[in-house]
Amino acid sequence: ASQVISWGGTLYAARILAPADYGVIAMAMVPVGLLRMIEDFGFDTVLLQNRDLSDDQVARLGGLALLFGALLTACLALLGPVFAAFYGEPVVADVVAALSLLVLLDALQVVPRVRLQRDLDFFWLGAVYLMQTVAVTGTLIFLASGGAGLWALVINTIAGSAVATVALFVLRPFIPLWPGRLAGLRGPLLSGWRMLVSRAAYYANSNADQLLAGRVLGKEALGHYSFAMSIASLPVQEITSLVSRVVPGIFSAAQDDRKLLLRYFLALTEAISYLAFPVSCGLALTASHVIAVALGPQWSDAVVPLQALSIYMALFAAQTLVSHVLLWTGHFRQVMWFSLLSLVVLPVGFLIGMRFGGLAGLAYAWSIAYPLSCLPAILYAKRLIKLRWADYLNALLPAATGCLVMAGAVIAVDALVSSGQG
Repeated sequence: ASQVISWGGTLYAARILAPADYGVIAMAMVPVGLLRMIEDFGFDTVLLQNRDLSDDQVARLGGLALLFGALLTACLALLGPVFAAFYGEPVVADVVAALSLLVLLDALQVVPRVRLQRDLDFFWLGAVYLMQTVAVTGTLIFLASGGAGLWALVINTIAGSAVATVALFVLRPFIPLWPGRLAGLRGPLLSGWRMLVSRAAYYANSNADQLLAGRVLGKEALGHYSFAMSIASLPVQEITSLVSRVVPGIFSAAQDDRKLLLRYFLALTEAISYLAFPVSCGLALTASHVIAVALGPQWSDAVVPLQALSIYMALFAAQTLVSHVLLWTGHFRQVMWFSLLSLVVLPVGFLIGMRFGGLAGLAYAWSIAYPLSCLPAILYAKRLIKLRWADYLNALLPAATGCLVMAGAVIAVDALVSSGQG
């Protein structure tokens, strides 16, 4: 339901708003998104993985996350002009200041959301996500239709986060405590620090493409690229984020039974591939038609990036559970170092891609550099749960084979239609 609503609202707004509006949002979301990744100091992961923490420790960690989030919110609002000067777009300062509220709202959600996950209360987790999606999409449609322009993309995000925050507090009321007696929280604080570094590195390497595109190619090119990324990632991330809302509670509960963990990993990897591979393959094959029919000719420069990024999203889906295996078995240190390694590999790949292929080269760089950056983590997880390559490939093979057949059929039909028109 959320995916249908998101797609409808996104495509509707794209016909009203300009590519430059999406370019400005992409510029502003680089710093905002980074702080949203680290605003809870990694305590959401620590609280979920470590099931031995007392209620008092949880409340004090929640209070510390809230203080940290409030500090980051204030810093982000004050630094808006710096980011605007970097991009040479004055309006970025106001957008960053407004979106800084997301950091504080996210920090408020940490403990209530973790409690729902620990209780395996997936019905209400899904309900909160659906409410947030409805609020985001409804606000976007209303404001875009009313001529709000760029600010429709700003206000809708804040509205969705506010609705989710209220809903979570209604479901799991929480009173944070002042984070005193930190010596007794040494273990969780160290794990939280490692998660903070991991998330900062992950966000930096996953957004280096937009940072480079905005700096080198300008807001128009960035608008096309960011929207292509949005279309390519929306269906796959809806699928993987759905799984990610279930996996933490399940994997953390099964972390001491490695055979059970292996069984979950293979079964869920196969399920994800059945859903994600056909969507990504279909988007890659029909990108020119999707852009022309759904968005119009002003978005034609997004066709090739959409094709390239659809391939990347299939690769992303194939390994998305690897990090979950490491996280929910408590291997925070290894996750940190793997994330820092990706921070080196991916930006280098983006620079090479832009150097030789411009916007298209930047998009195709994902499909080459990303698998290389993930290989060490895959090898570590393989040893941890005694995963055999044959079993891993067999989990992916049925969906991959189906996509090859589908691709042949689509290409053949497209050729027949084109020859008939000729």
